[in-house]
Parts: sequence; structure tokens; C-alpha cells
Amino acid sequence: MSAQRLHFTKMHALGNDFVVVEALQQAFEVDSNGICKLGNRQLGVGFDQLLVIRRNVESQADFDLDIYNSDGTKAEQCGNGTLCVARFLADRNFSIKKTLSFQTLGGKVRVTVDGQNVFAKLALPLVDPAAVPFVASSASLQYKVRVDLDALAEVQVTPIGMGNPHAVLFTNPYAKHVEAVAHALQNHVRFPESVNVEFVEVLDRQTIRMRVFERGAGETLACGTGSCAAVAAAKLSGLVDQCVRVEQKGGVAEVYWAGADEEIELSAPTTFVFDGEIDIE
Repeated sequence: MSAQRLHFTKMHALGNDFVVVEALQQAFEVDSNGICKLGNRQLGVGFDQLLVIRRNVESQADFDLDIYNSDGTKAEQCGNGTLCVARFLADRNFSIKKTLSFQTLGGKVRVTVDGQNVFAKLALPLVDPAAVPFVASSASLQYKVRVDLDALAEVQVTPIGMGNPHAVLFTNPYAKHVEAVAHALQNHVRFPESVNVEFVEVLDRQTIRMRVFERGAGETLACGTGSCAAVAAAKLSGLVDQCVRVEQKGGVAEVYWAGADEEIELSAPTTFVFDGEIDIE
């Protein structure tokens, strides 16, 4: 098989980094092995997620957005990624619309570019176990899950569906056992599609601190859907107000959620890093 020359753009939102590929003017087809090679930070370009922009042929959205983790697996949703993609399309004049819609595996996302500000309206946060998905005999907000670690037998989690699955734990994000807990939950039978894990400390009613471990990518410096899941879990627990700052290793995201049947809104700064070319098979 001959190699194909791929044009790409590296971007990030709060250090949550992406390779953005427009498959509008160039062909792009690659298997999971190729994605892994591209995502390798030593031998490829490196990214938390690969974002592939395609035309939406059914006119249900402005664009289709394919999302892949660095291990080659598909992801349903990516909040920070949609912010970066909208900025990319606006800056490269692929669209003159102020608000763009993207069809993802996790549903439709609308993103507005207003000067230097980018806002994404994501899905309604879901707590129904089947919608996360999370295995439970009855519906609740919080559940105890056995992890059987040496220092910890079980943890209390709030499963949240954001188009992709999340497990929010209210605890010290920098406790020494959090990585082991994240790994245990991501391989737990009660999360049949694995899960993104957020460790959250509520600082006040407008501020939380979060550390996140993503499926297929490991710990990341920030996570958009994770920020939204954390705020949703905290608000449903009566711990925060509608407007919340989410402090992460890579910086601060802002999340607004009125609650009930309302969509959740995410904002974070987007940064262009570089354009590049690479041969892939």
C-alpha cells in the first residue's frame, strides 16, 4: 500500500490536544493502526484525540465530525475538540456561519464562534443508567462501586452521559490512589463501554477543581465533556450554581447549565499550534 500525504493542523484547548484533519478537500481513510502511529508522541505527531471533519451528506448538520482516541478507538463526543474544530473552520474560511453544527456519534453539537470566544452547546446531561451506559438495578444519582484496591475497597460515583460515558467522583483530585481508581473503573463490568473518570473537588459554588482520565487517552490536561459532566453532577447534588469555573491542569474552562431539560454550555480558549504534513499508510 502506498503512503498518502496527510495535511493536518495541531490545536489544543487548555492543553487537551488534537490533530485536526479536514477531509473536505483531501481524502482521508486510515485504520486503527494508522491512527495509533499518528497519535504516538515519540514516533508520530501525538494527540489526545484525532478530529476528522467531513461533509454531512444528509444535511442534518453543517459537518460530520469523526473522533478517535490516541489508541485508535472511536469516541462519541469531544467538547474541547468541537471548540477547536469550529475555530479551525472559521479561521480557514471553510464556513462564514457564526454558529456551526456537527454530527458526532454522540449526537449533534452546536458551536458559536464570536471573535476570540468559542461556545459549544452540548447534549443534555443524562443520569439514566442505560443512557450512560452504567449497569444498575435501579436509578439513582450516586452509586457505590467495588474497585477492590489494596487501599480502597469501593468508591462512590455519579455516572453522567454526555453523549459519551463519565463517572464523577467527589474527592481530592490529587490523592495518590486516583489513577488506580480510574483504571479500575474503566475496566469495570458496570461500565460496559468503559468510562471517562473525573475526580472533582468543589471549592465554592462557582468553582470546582478537576482531574480527568479519558478512555483511550489516559490522563489529559483538560476535558470538555468531562468539565460538563463534573458540573452537572455537582449541580444535581446541590453543590454549585449555574455558572461554574472548572480548574484543570491545563487551565480553566467555563460551564453554564440551567439544569432540568436544558443543554449544557462549554467555553474554553482554543490555540493553534502548527500546520504539518506527514505520510501515512
